[in-house]
Amino acid sequence: MKSNCQIAALRMSWMSIVFLVLALSLPALAALGGDVTSVQEDQAQMKGTLKTTQASAYTVHEIKSPEGTTVREYVSPAGTVFGVAWQGRAMPNLQQILGSYFQKFSEAAQSQRTARRGRGPVSIQQPGLVVESNGRMRAYSGRAFDPEKLPQGVSANDIR
Repeated sequence: MKSNCQIAALRMSWMSIVFLVLALSLPALAALGGDVTSVQEDQAQMKGTLKTTQASAYTVHEIKSPEGTTVREYVSPAGTVFGVAWQGRAMPNLQQILGSYFQKFSEAAQSQRTARRGRGPVSIQQPGLVVESNGRMRAYSGRAFDPEKLPQGVSANDIR
């Protein structure tokens, strides 16, 4: 007969496998820190139109949703999304566009809200993540970037 500890360990192993399979089957998104090859998936997720603009040291992929929200994804020559910016009538899905940075953002934003006891602009400046977000109903804007991933010759002011 198996002990309670052995049964719990088996359950945890099984749950880990299920989680891994589900995570691997989810579509990859061109989120902050992600790969450019999935910009099309972001466009499909937002049901938006895509416009691509080449700058000297990066490419901007701008997605406009039918609801009036615009998301710009800044991609380095190496194909990595180093920054995202948004504006529009609705907030974009931050979990989608921040990708693996979302947990770090969420924790920092929660700490900030708790400290000031309410809502308002969010300004997070940590090593490896900068997020500035503000707005009111039907007028939202913000940006997020990883300062360590900015290409040579690109400044934070270029992400807007």
